[in-house]
Amino acid sequence: MKSKNRSIKWRYSSLRGLFLTLFILSTLITYAQVNVRGKVVDATGETLIGVNVVLKNTRQGTVTDIDGEFNLSVPSTSSTLLFSYVGFKELEVPLNGRNFVNVTMQADTELLDEVIVVGYGTQRRTSVTGAVSTLSDTELIKAPVVGVTNVLGARVAGVTSLQQSGQPGQDGASLLVRGEGATYIVDGVIRSINEIDPNEIESISILKDATSASVYGLNATSVVIVTTKRGKDGTLGISYNGNYGISQNANQIKWLDGPGYAYWYNMAREMDGDDPVFTSAQVEKMKAGVDGWGNTNWYDEVFGIGRNMNHNVSATGGTEKVKFFSSLSAFQQKGNVDNFNYTRYNMRANIDAKITDNLSLIMNVAGRLDEHDRPNYSADPNDWHNIPQQAVRALPYIPKTIVGNDGKEYYTSTRTASSPVSPLAAIYQSGYNRPRNTTIQTNFSLNYDAPWMEGLSLKFMGAYDKFFQFNKSLTIPFETMMGALPVATTEAISYTSFKNNSGNTALTESAHSSTNVVTQSSFTYDRQFDKHKINLFGLAETRNAFSNTLGATGYGLNFLSLDELDMITNTTGNGEERVPSISGGSGQSRLVGFVGRLNYDYDNRYLLEASLRRDGSYLFSGMAGSQWVNLPAVSAGWRMNNEEWFQADWIDNLKLRGGIGKTATSAVSAFQYLNLMNISSNALILNNQAQSMIYSGTLGNPYLSWAKAITYNAGVEFMAWRGLLGVELDVFYKYQYDLLASVGGSYPPSMGGYYFSTDNVNKIDYRGFDFTITHNNKIGDFRYGVKWIGTLANRKWLYYAGDSENTPDYLKLTGKEVGSQLGFISEGLFQTQEEIDNAATIPGSPVLPGYIKYKDRNGDGKITYAQDMGYVGKSPYAKFQTSLNLNGDWKGFDFDILLQSGLGRTVALTGVYSSGVMDNTVFTRMFYHGGNTPVFVPENSWRPDNQNAEFPRLSLVTVSTNNAYSSTFWYRNGNYLRVKSFQLGYTIPNSLTRKAGVDKIRLFMEGSNLFTFSGLTKYNIDPEQPGVNNGYYPQQKTLSFGLNFSL
Repeated sequence: MKSKNRSIKWRYSSLRGLFLTLFILSTLITYAQVNVRGKVVDATGETLIGVNVVLKNTRQGTVTDIDGEFNLSVPSTSSTLLFSYVGFKELEVPLNGRNFVNVTMQADTELLDEVIVVGYGTQRRTSVTGAVSTLSDTELIKAPVVGVTNVLGARVAGVTSLQQSGQPGQDGASLLVRGEGATYIVDGVIRSINEIDPNEIESISILKDATSASVYGLNATSVVIVTTKRGKDGTLGISYNGNYGISQNANQIKWLDGPGYAYWYNMAREMDGDDPVFTSAQVEKMKAGVDGWGNTNWYDEVFGIGRNMNHNVSATGGTEKVKFFSSLSAFQQKGNVDNFNYTRYNMRANIDAKITDNLSLIMNVAGRLDEHDRPNYSADPNDWHNIPQQAVRALPYIPKTIVGNDGKEYYTSTRTASSPVSPLAAIYQSGYNRPRNTTIQTNFSLNYDAPWMEGLSLKFMGAYDKFFQFNKSLTIPFETMMGALPVATTEAISYTSFKNNSGNTALTESAHSSTNVVTQSSFTYDRQFDKHKINLFGLAETRNAFSNTLGATGYGLNFLSLDELDMITNTTGNGEERVPSISGGSGQSRLVGFVGRLNYDYDNRYLLEASLRRDGSYLFSGMAGSQWVNLPAVSAGWRMNNEEWFQADWIDNLKLRGGIGKTATSAVSAFQYLNLMNISSNALILNNQAQSMIYSGTLGNPYLSWAKAITYNAGVEFMAWRGLLGVELDVFYKYQYDLLASVGGSYPPSMGGYYFSTDNVNKIDYRGFDFTITHNNKIGDFRYGVKWIGTLANRKWLYYAGDSENTPDYLKLTGKEVGSQLGFISEGLFQTQEEIDNAATIPGSPVLPGYIKYKDRNGDGKITYAQDMGYVGKSPYAKFQTSLNLNGDWKGFDFDILLQSGLGRTVALTGVYSSGVMDNTVFTRMFYHGGNTPVFVPENSWRPDNQNAEFPRLSLVTVSTNNAYSSTFWYRNGNYLRVKSFQLGYTIPNSLTRKAGVDKIRLFMEGSNLFTFSGLTKYNIDPEQPGVNNGYYPQQKTLSFGLNFSL
């Protein structure tokens, strides 16, 4: 007991001593602290409230008060303080023995002083008078590596995108800039952009109005300019950016399984007054997979998990004399459908050399190898029996494979309304299609600063691009076991051999090469006289293009492994002789253009730009006075905040601008001014011998000209509180006239076809607005940004030549939206025979209760294509597209999320083909074309007990094509909200990476198309699906993990 008491006293004494020691130490530390005071102002002497003041390398800090003053305890007067404030440059201030400091912070004018790329040059953003949007390299790499167009459509105001495929190498988005297509410029030359590795891009500028785009001439109604990265002074820097991920269908449609197919098939037959086919015993055999029965989800068998990979290594460095940037990358997509793959290798080397004090050289060399691989059957929705189409038409009660009478295992095939389908055999046994593309792009420029005239520089740029494609495809006849259609008495499904392609083997090889040569000779005179800044620019440009194509197809191969044209046997599958087919052709085009431009700036307040482009094209060489076109443009700006009377210091920039310009496009074919003759072989008999006949064909029109457009643009730019809030708003109107159109229907038959078939008569107008609103801020260690963009573009036909005078207004395109969809107006579904008897219907097309009822628009008591159909559907392109970007970083963690939405668009479930033919699809008719059906169709079809149905009558046998027509019944609201991309990263602290000799290491995960919300979500249909959908390669949802590091 005494021992225990001694132990307790000893512990108490020890704790008391420990607390006493800590108290003494803390007292010493407290007395060692130095109290530092100070005041923070801006460059004008105004106090700054709320400035963060932090002791360097610690979290110890404070903020300035209402008088801009602060008070902070620091270890010693040799400490260093860090000052940060939104809209100002961060400042590091050593105390150097002081205990009071006066601090002046400089405004961060990076956004205002930003130099952006415009037509044939650069300008300070504050000096631009046209509608120009930009995208930086940092924004590009925040999205998964797919294609540049996929990023542009979601991150730049004024651009609308539509991505209708997820096929590897074919998943780029089509873009409209203010309702019309754009011209793409890469390093000063017209080139494709979607195959560029985003890691090579420095910036992208979008010239949205005519005042900024017209300097590029023919077909440049708007321009997307991509500028690649260049070298920088300093030591060699090497960086790596790579990721690996997976992909799957963004929306996976649910199809009927074997038992579900049997249930709804039987019910449809009962609705038709027929006996059921499938019995309960057959359904049990489906589940058990015996006697030739199966339960196969063909859609899941075809669409699985894909793999994506991207690796990029770049190096930059140089001296004052020579700088370089080089990049190597490999990008690979292994599709979520086997044997659909895409591989791309990119190489780029950009060199800047200062040869003398007045002469500099720029050299760019880029190379690209593209390898596309797919089975002989494609995934193109317009191709018959494409593989996605086969996947949705294959019957689910058949197994994937079955053993034939010869003991071999075969893929199964199922009958359809035309030829049988076998999706797995089509993937693995049909052959291949392998385009191989090689692209070389080079350009160099010499720039001479004239010593004999201040401000004058001369420049010559030459570009030589070479593209070569070699494509090899092999069609292999393959054998499947085709299941017989069962009846109620079928116990075991019987199979017979079916040879695809009638046993014919075909080997096709084709080659295409093109050469583009561009020259640009220009001068720039740039001077400032007191408050007057003048920039004069002149340019002469030539564009020459040459192309050549050849191809050959041979038939019959004894050995498939020897797939060479010199091994063909010239025989079909049944032994008949078939001669190889050979094709070839060449082409050439030429354009010459001249540009003059004046930029004037008075006292950084009043801005003026005037330009003129004059183009001549070989396309109009025989036209009457149309070979050349003049494209003038003028714009002006006023920076109100720089006026002396403007006293709102919190406004950093307030600029009003406006302009008008002219652009031109052409849909004219070469030599369209010539009368053409037609040749008809063996058209008549003379002297008992067949003779060919030459006769008058198309009458040439020597009066065709360019299609022109006049564009008006007005905009305002606003920035306040040192970048805390930024707003840019533009409104535009474009009048496009002299559009080429077919006018054959305007002449009577009595003219015998001897009239101009085309003329410049169509007219369209475009009107709308686009905006960008930004907010950037820093709260403590958390820095964040918000960017909201929106684009509204209305496109309307002012005149359409195809409209006949006696056509009802609702069937005329004149006055309608460009892209409007043709169809009937639906009044729901017929519910009773009495309702049918008292309603207008299509003559010769009987209907039943549950069929679509159409509106009799002209009141003649019948429904006709010519009088009751009209343009009632909206364009598939969004009329208003908007996106919201949220990003931030905190203590090494960073995130970026992009939400995209499209409004004012229509998705048609039925099909209207390019030929004008209308037909059902798998979404509009049960068991369409003898195939399978999505679960939502039969579940929501009309039945006597489900009269308030979303789909027509549940039926196998249709009494007419009444329901196949395009109509408002099949149109669905195509508005959507999509989580377009998301990225989350973490950068390891420099204090750790420097020990390994690495400047930066960042780990990240990212995804695209993660979630989609729309009225079609309940069907699992993607709102950006193609216009005709009988099977297509769906958009992909991706998830990947990556690594960035730099040395």
